[in-house]
Amino acid sequence: MTEEPKNDERVEPAEPADDYDPMIYDAMREAANRLGGLYMERWHQARTTEERDLWLQKNIAVSLEADAVDSYSLAEVQAKRAELVRRFEAEDRRA
Repeated sequence: MTEEPKNDERVEPAEPADDYDPMIYDAMREAANRLGGLYMERWHQARTTEERDLWLQKNIAVSLEADAVDSYSLAEVQAKRAELVRRFEAEDRRA
């Protein structure tokens, strides 16, 4: 069982709590999953070890990027979601 953090250990969000819908964080994670899924599709289609390594590293990197986003920051979450969607659309057009 985990211990409840003390008041001085709590992280206060930069934005007002009533302006933050946690579903936007889920949408950002879904955008990361879509991009990662596209990278894994490319991994499966790769013909060389070098190509497979490239797509696997891209998949890992996008997951780490999403993990690094401050889930309490509306601005960070929205910015990362928009970036991931743009990257997905650009990569999807390359196919």
